[in-house]
Amino acid sequence: MASIEAMIKWMKDREGKVTYSMTNRLGPNSYDCSSSVYFSLIAGGFLPSGSMGNTDTLFGDLERNNWRQVAPVNGNYRVQRGDVFIWGARGASGGASGHTGIFVDSVDNIIHCNYGYNGITTNNHDVIWGYNGRPPITVYRSAAAKPEPPKLPTKNPEQPIKKGINYETHVSKVGWMNNVANGALSGSTGYNLPVEAVKILFKNNQIQASVSYRAHVSSIGWMPWVKDGQLGGTTGQSKAVEAIQAKLTGEAANYYNLEYQAHVADNGWMSWVKDGATAGTTGQKKSLQALKMKLVRKPIDQGSSKPATKGVSYRMHLANEGWLGYVTNNQMAGTTGLGIESQCLEVYVDGKKENVQIDAHVAEKGWLTNTGGTTGQKLSLQAVKLKLKNGLEKQYDISYQVHVSEKGWMSWVKNGAVAGTTGQKLAIQAIRIKLTNK
Repeated sequence: MASIEAMIKWMKDREGKVTYSMTNRLGPNSYDCSSSVYFSLIAGGFLPSGSMGNTDTLFGDLERNNWRQVAPVNGNYRVQRGDVFIWGARGASGGASGHTGIFVDSVDNIIHCNYGYNGITTNNHDVIWGYNGRPPITVYRSAAAKPEPPKLPTKNPEQPIKKGINYETHVSKVGWMNNVANGALSGSTGYNLPVEAVKILFKNNQIQASVSYRAHVSSIGWMPWVKDGQLGGTTGQSKAVEAIQAKLTGEAANYYNLEYQAHVADNGWMSWVKDGATAGTTGQKKSLQALKMKLVRKPIDQGSSKPATKGVSYRMHLANEGWLGYVTNNQMAGTTGLGIESQCLEVYVDGKKENVQIDAHVAEKGWLTNTGGTTGQKLSLQAVKLKLKNGLEKQYDISYQVHVSEKGWMSWVKNGAVAGTTGQKLAIQAIRIKLTNK
């Protein structure tokens, strides 16, 4: 009895063990595309022993042995395991003008003897077809073969855009896989289906930033940089993404590294890379099949180690971070967009703490006089009042503005007025202070 499995087994037994040759094509150490298909059809019991031909004679030999052409549906072939494909026009597909092989599943993976990999390999049909200029294709199926439902990966559960890094891949035979975020897998593994396009979006309403990215695409190379959810790659062209590069721009780049990892045909998961480096491969004809991305926060590097001797200098003590460096007139001390609470404020005017009075409103304590808050107690700073002293109040106004969780930047106040909130359990996250002449 004829057997699809025996036919494919003949190929699999020689995968990676023989070379490609159109001159020495009858084995046992080398074959070409058509001779390997003839031998596999004989091994499967579909052709009589001793049968041999080329890509062009294969059309007739299949039809005489009860194989039928598979009709395309909306321009696509619904292939299944054991289908035989032939590239090239009938009557003109012999020699280097054609190619043939066998589908091993319903998601377009083929086993074939080919020049490009110098032997028998398993590859995604559409990727290899695209590399070779998308020639005419005919697909044959044995009349004895039973229809198989396509085995395709399921799409990711649909998710809204979240705070952080969001991304979505367009996968061959499936389409857009729905948005995922912050380290989740987009694409598929175990199906050998290439990613054809990607969209990436950074979301944080409190940070002015975007994400830029570009795709390296089969038969095209590196495509132009795009950003913020625009399409990187192609759709509807059967062209595989082989690598990507991505990077944050704007304020987010000060706070985060963008790290990403690619799952690549024949290689599996590759090492994580970051901030514009290449994930995937180029020049190897290997498709990118899945992608993970995540934000990794950088250590906060802010200000200098000592206060300035003139003007106003100030710094913030942050939860889980400790003291940041000193900044000066109208610069930001603390952070925005990271959700980090401040716990204490320290201010110098003309190099002296005693030139300014700070009153702080602290969680669980209320107002504290002549102090900027607490450290080591895990209590958030919620409001402050600043006043100049020692005669400086006659020369300058001290103005200050705070960034509060859930509210953002609040209005500027000055000379002892309250900046922040009380009774709302909302932490100050950052502050700006400036002196102006009266």
